[in-house]
Amino acid sequence: MTELGTVFITGASGGIGAAVARTMAGRGHPVALLDLDPAGAAAVAEGIVADGGRAWAGGLDTVDPASVEAALDRAEAALGPIAHVVTSAGIIRKATFLELDPDAWGRTIAVNLTGTWLVLQRAARRMVVGGRSGSFVALSSVAGRSGRATAADYAASKAGVISVVKSAALALAAHGIRVNAVCPGVVDTPMTTAIHEQNARELGITQEESLARMLKGIPMGRLETTDEVAEGIAFLLSDQARYVTGQALNVCGGVEMD
Repeated sequence: MTELGTVFITGASGGIGAAVARTMAGRGHPVALLDLDPAGAAAVAEGIVADGGRAWAGGLDTVDPASVEAALDRAEAALGPIAHVVTSAGIIRKATFLELDPDAWGRTIAVNLTGTWLVLQRAARRMVVGGRSGSFVALSSVAGRSGRATAADYAASKAGVISVVKSAALALAAHGIRVNAVCPGVVDTPMTTAIHEQNARELGITQEESLARMLKGIPMGRLETTDEVAEGIAFLLSDQARYVTGQALNVCGGVEMD
């Protein structure tokens, strides 16, 4: 049987990235786990290998072109040609619109938007040169479909991701490369926990009370799991979505319905 193509995953040390790695490995793909925290990515990779999958982990700074190229080289040397890319590296810092610092704005845009564009571009270049088709998925957010009074930089960066996905889809369709985005809602990750910790400190409430307030805005009434996001991503990467490109799929329990 022909081995399935390698999946290159950024932000893979935990949360959504790790869930994507486990899901795709479970479907028979070799998975390359890249993260600014290589030890965290390696721990996830070790678990995948222990379960019988093929995985390799390495360090990556998505805003550094040289780091991106080196990571792509190492991943392909370890696992074979890359056919799929998932960009899940991202940051969020809660700050009101009036208090948001320019440096914080710049860092968020660099990691969430520029890093996404750079990884997609550099992976696509080598696939086009090699005449290889494939599929990419970039992590956006429901925040990219509307506004966020306490995270304007994050919302702007995720709106930008959707735009980059559409541009990449147009540019790469003729080369057999599909590009889509997934927009999660409120996911049960350390990032979400950190937001509730900050809310609790600022508002003088418990983390549980902060979570309860957030859940009121989710029609399905619960947090989203990382596995549920990963399943949506796996669908878009798969041949089942072979006629889907340039789209942003909401996987959010009804938080956004456009």
